[in-house]
Amino acid sequence: MEWTHLFHAFLSLLFVIGLLLLTVYFFKYCEQKGLKSQFIRRLKSGSRINVVETKRLDARCSLYLVRCDDTEYLFLANSGSGLLLSTKPLSPGPTVND
Repeated sequence: MEWTHLFHAFLSLLFVIGLLLLTVYFFKYCEQKGLKSQFIRRLKSGSRINVVETKRLDARCSLYLVRCDDTEYLFLANSGSGLLLSTKPLSPGPTVND
């Protein structure tokens, strides 16, 4: 094998690895920014259960504010179990009369 073939193979390998890294970066970006975009919110608005907000407390504990139908629930979740902290019914919003 000539050294030019090895050089081309090495460049092809670098190109493929670069494409893989670019794809991973793209999916990470979409995972972080996608939930904040208007398009993704509209797609997810049809479901009954929505995670409104999450807050990481430490390495094992997280708070989750979840909306189901007309009620909001505040959960404390850790590595082994979960705990319902509060429940709040949502007040009906203003209606639009056409």
